[in-house]
This record gives sequence, structure tokens and C-alpha cells, in this order.
Amino acid sequence: MKNKKASILIFVMWVLIILSLFSIVVSRNSTSDIKLAKQESVGIKSLYLAKAGIAKAIMDLNKDKNNYDSLNEDWNKEKEFKLGGGSVLYISCDESARFNLNSSSLSKIHLIRLGLDDDVSRRLVDYKAKKGEKGFEFLEELFLTEGMTADICSKIKDHVTIYRGADPRININTSCEFVLRIVLEDDLMIARIIEFRLGEDNKIGTVDDGMFTEDNFSAIFEDFGASPEAILNYRALFNIKSEFFRILTETSFSEDKNNIKRIVAAVDRSGKIYWWKEE
Repeated sequence: MKNKKASILIFVMWVLIILSLFSIVVSRNSTSDIKLAKQESVGIKSLYLAKAGIAKAIMDLNKDKNNYDSLNEDWNKEKEFKLGGGSVLYISCDESARFNLNSSSLSKIHLIRLGLDDDVSRRLVDYKAKKGEKGFEFLEELFLTEGMTADICSKIKDHVTIYRGADPRININTSCEFVLRIVLEDDLMIARIIEFRLGEDNKIGTVDDGMFTEDNFSAIFEDFGASPEAILNYRALFNIKSEFFRILTETSFSEDKNNIKRIVAAVDRSGKIYWWKEE
């Protein structure tokens, strides 16, 4: 009888041990599932917050009613808003500050000034011509031309765009000196443009910046010593009001600082999206 009771006791103990181990495994799996579900939930919320940042930036752009765009305006400043425990940073950048590879007047000399060698420049112009009205549809098409490398592309990608139709003009108020030199090979005139834009404090993006507008464009170039014929040429090279922008948003939540969502989008003022990248 004692042996029988001992056997039953041992059996019960083993059952309890097995149940305990099973409980631990289930608990650990449940904890992992809960953690994964929480991370997924934060990821989804981050994505929609980032999309809200894009929408908010487009709304800000539509509030800009003047007849010029410059780097000291509100749309060019980084902003933040908080919603549902999350934080959203967003900023708009003028796509017309970049050289347009789909320009109707794209030539080999433009690409050489951009930093490409003669052969690669010629092949890119030929490739675009073969594409016809479509032109470059995505930036990665650059790699379809012989001689284009990742190193070359990384050096030029921040200075070029393909999301502005065939418009050859760049914004004279927002383009950096490097981009200005792609369309205008005149060191003296470029220096005067930069000096005018910097204003008295010699800093870009401040309240005293000089701005080209529809009203003063010709008068400023006349002060620079440009001829009427040259001014007409400058009007073909430069615009002062932009329709296309690149918006960058970044979201994070206090509950998971490591779960950051970023979106970069090329849009027009109406909100039409030409390019979208999530990170």
C-alpha cells in the first residue's frame, strides 16, 4: 500500500512539474506575442502619424499665398506637433532648388557642370531622348546608363530631381550656388545673386534676406548691370515661385523611442504625390 501511495505521489509531482513547465513556456510565448503586438501597434501609429505630417506640410504650403518662394519662409522651417502620445517632425524643401534631369533643355554641358564626365553625360542625354516625353520615371534609371556608379549617384542625388515635369527653370531664391552654376556659367552674376539673397547679416534663411519677386526681378538684374537681352535669358533660366516640394517627416512615441518612422515624399501644392519612400 505504501509503495502504491508513493507511486501516486511521484506521478502527481511529475504532473505538477510538467504543468509548471508548460505554464512557463505559455507565459513566455504570450509575453513575446504581446511585445510584438505592441511594437506592431506603435509601428502602425507611427506610419499614420508620419502621413499626417505630410498632410500638415501640404496644408502649410497652401497657406503661402505670395508670389515668390524663399528660404526664410515658414514652409522651410522644421516644425513639430504631438498627437496620441506621438511626436511628428516635418519640413518642406523646394524641389525647384534642384536641377531637373527631365528638363526640356537638358544638355551634356549641364551634366558636365553637375560633375559627370563627358561620356556618361552624353549617354544620359541619349537615354532621356529615347524615353521621349516620359523622361526619367525614377532616379534609379540613372544606373541603366553605362558608366554610372553608386558613388557618382550619391554625389549628385541631393542636387537633382525628376519630379517637376519638363520645366528647365530653377528657383533663383532657393537654389544653392552649386545648382546655380549648372544653369548659369557666369561667376560674377552668381556672386551678385548670392550676395543679394544673403542680406545685410550675410546669412541665408533670415528675415533680411533679399528675395526676387515678379515685381523686382528685372530691376534687380538691371542693377547688376545685365542687358535687356540677358534679363530675358535669366527669365528662361529661373523661376521665383515653386509648385513642387519634397516633404520629410519623422515620428516617434514616448513608449518606444526606437520605433521611428520616416517618410520622404515629392508632391505638388495640390497634394498630388509623385514619389513616396518609407523608412
